[in-house]
Amino acid sequence: MYKQTEINYSLIIILSVISAFIVLSPELAGLKIIILSINLLITLLFFSLTIVIDEQTLRWYFGFGIISKRVELSQIADTSTYQTKWYQGIGIRMLSDGWLYNASVGKAVKITLTDGKNIYLGCKDADALQQVLNVKV
Repeated sequence: MYKQTEINYSLIIILSVISAFIVLSPELAGLKIIILSINLLITLLFFSLTIVIDEQTLRWYFGFGIISKRVELSQIADTSTYQTKWYQGIGIRMLSDGWLYNASVGKAVKITLTDGKNIYLGCKDADALQQVLNVKV
């Protein structure tokens, strides 16, 4: 079994700064609870990205797992490394040829499925993830 979790520090810092500004801003008195609740919800949903590989399944999820996806290992046709661009951001993004799931900008593993679809999983150690996937597939 393989499991890797990457904390989304940039999101936590950005939302903490925004929340501090909102708390200290007298102009936003009526909206403070609403905006802080939205910031808390976003933080809880996306504070980390976890990738898990067991005997038959590749699964990844953000935060506590409310937003999650899975692929059977038998559906994986090929893997390769990919360098994400700064403008592709973090979280869930649609690329020209598939979906990118990441918690930080950097390396990702491009997973090509047997149906031709592509999935990009961002992680700190993309080489290790690719190696485990190549052994399991």
